[in-house]
Amino acid sequence: MKELALNKIHSDRLSITPELLLLLTPLTFIAGNWYLSAMSLLAVLFFMLIRYIRFGDHEFTIPNIVPWTLILGWGLYVCYITPDPVIAVKYYAGTILMPFLIFIIFDNLRLDDKILTHFFDAMLLSGVVLGMYSVYIFFSYGMREGMRVPSFWNDFNMVSAYYMILFMFNLSFLIKSKNNTRRIFYFFTIFFISLGIYLTKTRGVWLAMIISIAIFVIKRPKIIIPVILIFGIMVLAFYNIIEDRFLSVVNFSQDKSSLGRLQAWASTVLIILKNPFFGYGFDTYHLLQYDVMSYYIVDVPHPHNTYLRTIQEMGLIGTVFYYYLIIKAVFYSFNFGKYVNDTVYIKYLDGLQLSLVALLVAFNFEPYLSLFGGTTIAIWILVALTFRIRKNARNQKQEAIHHLNN
Repeated sequence: MKELALNKIHSDRLSITPELLLLLTPLTFIAGNWYLSAMSLLAVLFFMLIRYIRFGDHEFTIPNIVPWTLILGWGLYVCYITPDPVIAVKYYAGTILMPFLIFIIFDNLRLDDKILTHFFDAMLLSGVVLGMYSVYIFFSYGMREGMRVPSFWNDFNMVSAYYMILFMFNLSFLIKSKNNTRRIFYFFTIFFISLGIYLTKTRGVWLAMIISIAIFVIKRPKIIIPVILIFGIMVLAFYNIIEDRFLSVVNFSQDKSSLGRLQAWASTVLIILKNPFFGYGFDTYHLLQYDVMSYYIVDVPHPHNTYLRTIQEMGLIGTVFYYYLIIKAVFYSFNFGKYVNDTVYIKYLDGLQLSLVALLVAFNFEPYLSLFGGTTIAIWILVALTFRIRKNARNQKQEAIHHLNN
């Protein structure tokens, strides 16, 4: 025991710790490049393994081993059927292997209130940088009507989902915070994150936010006033563009973008029906789309739907494996009250629930679990964090019961 305690002291004195490196990961999201975010997380895992091998001051666990074995195994099959081996390796690494490693990282990190606070502060600051740059681009190009701005990312739909995640946590922190300094910080960050969301003009994300917050209001009626205030300010400030995007939904049959998305969904369904259970391989929609339709209203290089893309690529069997942990995380987010009573974690629960519910809606409109930007890594961090918080809460509850019995 004495040796273990000394090892822990030595490991805590390391100048570079996995927890410290983790705080750099949110800053990589500014670039919107999944390679950069993946390298940051691999550095965290590398130093975590060094600490474990050198000091052995805690257990090193591999969580949810059965689901991950199925996902990793089926992913290899999808690689095998993918026509382009380079694309196969990239998608396996980015959408399957990295999420698995994210689960390992978050299951073994020494997470406490200080680390989590700094981590989400870094996330919010990344959103501020993205939002500020979007505003800069918007004014640099003369505030063109209808202009959509992706900030540093290449795709405005992808960055919009990242903004959405940040907005949900920002809103939760703002409502729960009792510290005036923190409130000022959260007002500052939510302002620029909201501007970023507005400038992407992504209707699917707006709809996802409305539905998720509506569910939140039903559960917590007391927060209706701050929610109405925030959305009221947004509507007043950006009435023209909101009206324009709303009318594009009302006049669906005249909106080229909407019709193109509808055609992408229909063609994907037709492709899936030819081979529903086993899929066609990663990023293969563009190779098959003209087999089912000869003309497309707009260029659609992907199905514009996360669920349909996954089914088309991995088949129904692989999709069940892949979404199992995501759906379980959503379920956990609605049942945290049975386990979590530690104030260290409670303030993060609403943000997790809001984000996960909103993502389930947003998945209907864009392929967010892809390599377009850093959304896949950001989403799987949320899922892994949900499992970790529940694990800690269950362990604390079991320890409390054991203490009472003894």
